[in-house]
Amino acid sequence: MKLNRIENNLLHIVNIDVVDKTPLLDIKPYVPAFDVQDDVRSGWLEEAEDNVAEYFSDDRFS
Repeated sequence: MKLNRIENNLLHIVNIDVVDKTPLLDIKPYVPAFDVQDDVRSGWLEEAEDNVAEYFSDDRFS
């Protein structure tokens, strides 16, 4: 993510992984000392990861 410019109270950000026109609640810098964790779990994604090629978009975001 990169802050491109600021206009009044509007931040123009590029290279961010979000869905267009959805609210962005909080922006924090990546700090390895705080963000890297060895014991992270992905919840339901861990089980679905092996079958991810079988899932298709339902076109909600098209």
